[in-house]
Amino acid sequence: MSDDLTNSQIALLCTIEGHDHTNSSSDQKRDLEQLISAGYVQPTQDHPGSAFELTAKAVAFLGELGAGLNEA
Repeated sequence: MSDDLTNSQIALLCTIEGHDHTNSSSDQKRDLEQLISAGYVQPTQDHPGSAFELTAKAVAFLGELGAGLNEA
């Protein structure tokens, strides 16, 4: 997987740290697994409210995406 993330994967990145994954749909679970394997998300025990957190790669990707949106 490259930076060609789907809209649903980007939406999941934006909400990952506050998302309750116990009620995720099968599509969301698949997206989460793909994001983990691509290095955008990692498991954590230190983040209250979520079992996952963004990696530096995800933060950089979202920052670039935000900059691109602001330039339009």
